[in-house]
Amino acid sequence: MRVFSFRGLDAVLYKETLHALRDPATIFLALGIPIFQLLLFGYAFDVRTEYVRTVIYDEDRGDSATRFRDALAASHGFRIVGTVRDHEAMREAIIAGRARVGVEIPPHFTADLRAGRPAAVQVLIDGSDSNIAQQAYSSALAVGGTLAPSSARGPDVRVHVMFNPSLRAANFYVPGLVGLILQNITMMLTALSIVGERERGTLEQLLVTPIAPAALLLGKIIPYAVIGIIDFASVLVAMRWVFAVPIAGSIPLLCASAAIFIVVALGMGIFISTVSRTQLEALLRSIALLLPSILLSGFFIERELMPPVMQWLGLVLPLTYFLEILRGIIGRGAGIVDLRQPLIAISVLGLCIFTLATVRFSAMAQGGGAGTKHRRKRLHDASEKT
Repeated sequence: MRVFSFRGLDAVLYKETLHALRDPATIFLALGIPIFQLLLFGYAFDVRTEYVRTVIYDEDRGDSATRFRDALAASHGFRIVGTVRDHEAMREAIIAGRARVGVEIPPHFTADLRAGRPAAVQVLIDGSDSNIAQQAYSSALAVGGTLAPSSARGPDVRVHVMFNPSLRAANFYVPGLVGLILQNITMMLTALSIVGERERGTLEQLLVTPIAPAALLLGKIIPYAVIGIIDFASVLVAMRWVFAVPIAGSIPLLCASAAIFIVVALGMGIFISTVSRTQLEALLRSIALLLPSILLSGFFIERELMPPVMQWLGLVLPLTYFLEILRGIIGRGAGIVDLRQPLIAISVLGLCIFTLATVRFSAMAQGGGAGTKHRRKRLHDASEKT
């Protein structure tokens, strides 16, 4: 029967092989993405929680307080990043994200231990990341027991979990999903829309009209900016009322930060559209950017646990800074002063990305428009000769 005939298979295979070899960008993406994914998962994905950023408020400064600090520094659970002057400064360091743990050693700590009297050490833990909070809780109790053999009574370690006392994982992951969804939807829709116009030839038709390239670009991205705003509002409502994640900080600051990030995502989509010739290629490039954004931005694991190279790569990802802003505002109630570093970083990075994308789009528009005009002139001249 004809349906089971394989006549012409060699010709079709030859044709498709040549077609694939003529598109090296797609081949590179198809073969390079799996290797890149393997490297990312192998080096960046580490669920261990070690060397949590810790600040110390030492009111005692005695021998036992020094031993307790040394025990914290020697453990794999904590990394002392500084000392603070008072209890309020310790809380501010945790709210701003400069530390995940604060340890307060009270006055007369050494004297109380030597006399066999109760001596309590207060440990404040940022509970917005439930995994880190649980590990820090266990490590703090373990370190407290290290002083018991050298005294009649060991210190009483009193742990207080801030922001998320119930240690709900949703309070950490759902705000991150808000940023991830906002980036992917806005970036991908923008890239696919512009590349789709190029594939259909309608973009070239628009380029030969009196419409300026800047007006053309704004006209194409404003609808997707509106879609991004609607998406952000909808996932924020779902986060609050479906997953019961409270918003501890300022909603206007949260919305302003999201507006900045939407501009960044639009710039990323425009840039992808200028380096992609087909919608499939644009889709592959968007997917290729998705995995690093998930793994290297701190969405799943603490960035400080990654190798230095992975941490540096994460610094060029806008989602890294937006996650800090989201989790700071939603989880810890951080204000604009607390988040000034990620806000400045995402603004500067967004300005660079959007500027580069618009310059490339303008160059593409001028080249495409000139090429289309030239082809139409040749067709017009040929028709006149005939």
